[in-house]
Amino acid sequence: MPTAIHDPSPPSLFERLARIDQFGLFLAGFILLYGIVSLGLEHGAGLVGFAKTPYLNAGTYAYALGFVALMLVLNRVTPNAAIPHPLVILLLLTLLASAIIGVANGNSQQYIVGWSLYFVTAALMFQIFRHRTGNRQSAGRAISSLYALPFLTLVLAFTLASIFYKDNHYQYMLFEVIALYAMLIRRSVIEKAIGALIYLFIHLGSNDGFVQVEINRASILAVGVVGLIWLLYRRYLVTIFFLVFAVIGALTYALSLDDQTVDTLPRNIKEAIYLMKGDDIYNHVSSYQRVFEGEKVTEDYETASDAEWLFGKGLGRTVDMSGAADKTPGQHALLGALEVHNIHFLHFAVFHKFGLVGLGLLAIIVTGLLWMFFVDLAMRRLDDVRMFFYIYLFYNLMFAMPASNFLIANPLWPAFLGMLCWIRSRERLAPIPQPATLFRA
Repeated sequence: MPTAIHDPSPPSLFERLARIDQFGLFLAGFILLYGIVSLGLEHGAGLVGFAKTPYLNAGTYAYALGFVALMLVLNRVTPNAAIPHPLVILLLLTLLASAIIGVANGNSQQYIVGWSLYFVTAALMFQIFRHRTGNRQSAGRAISSLYALPFLTLVLAFTLASIFYKDNHYQYMLFEVIALYAMLIRRSVIEKAIGALIYLFIHLGSNDGFVQVEINRASILAVGVVGLIWLLYRRYLVTIFFLVFAVIGALTYALSLDDQTVDTLPRNIKEAIYLMKGDDIYNHVSSYQRVFEGEKVTEDYETASDAEWLFGKGLGRTVDMSGAADKTPGQHALLGALEVHNIHFLHFAVFHKFGLVGLGLLAIIVTGLLWMFFVDLAMRRLDDVRMFFYIYLFYNLMFAMPASNFLIANPLWPAFLGMLCWIRSRERLAPIPQPATLFRA
């Protein structure tokens, strides 16, 4: 009598999720959630630009915390995730000191809670990805999944929709990195072409019905840094030498343009050229706004105690922006122009809330990232997988220098850093073969 053959039952939802690399799953879910919520707020609620920020932050941080819980339920982290990294310990201790000072100073409670959520989530994201399960090949598969044609098409559709409702939040910064990585690293011509279109659509905007190029100085600097680390990765050292002279030549040419020609350029580029020509910064509202915010932070420290110099004026500290020439920050602030919380320059934002200790911690993070990159470069451990993470981390960090919220209110950055640390720890003793040629034209 033949033995009955039972078909295996279809895998459950949790079993299917358990088979997907957690980082790929995290990024895919993040992009889908962010894109859908962003477009829903624009077309459903009529909210555009910075007016969407509180709702987008609430959605993305709820998603990030939910993902942490999912990884714990699916047992996709090692027991070492419960042991915080020394950097995480420093971050949480600094956060605690700043929160105590913020409460003692009577600072805004909603901002104290909000920023505490940002940094606690950052610590969790770093820990779960630094101590994730799996092998290094799964990281490569996670990146490859982002470049599957259906997903690239979806990203392209989101960026196309953003032309008429421009929203340069960190989801689109991730899109820029996906586009740059496709053009610089990926080998498929189709992926490179779609990446170029994604990048183009990100920097197109609608003004009174006319589509025009929109690019800011932070994006130009960030792309420049990405280009530099890519040249170092490819060891095009001779190219870098000549590129320096090309940049100097381009700046010299820009400074030689007459005012009528400069006025036709995008606003941020136009302001940069005028400022390099020696024009008074007070004539440029956007640029002076950042200087004005720095002056307000400095004024706030005139009566600071020793503890405040060390640990800042506390979480939730706000400044009076009613006298600012740029009314946009006050208009979009939750508490109004008299109590603006956001400070554009990253070093001023960190110093205001966390003091000299916060600046020291920021310096440690930046120095550590640079040290990891150059060690990997010198030891010939850089490969296409690591470069994906380095490109995002450096791009986002440079972009956030004049726009601090792109780093502070961004759960992706600590997740990318945790993944990079995990990859480096898995292969620290296994050198990756690289071409023997040191110099290339």
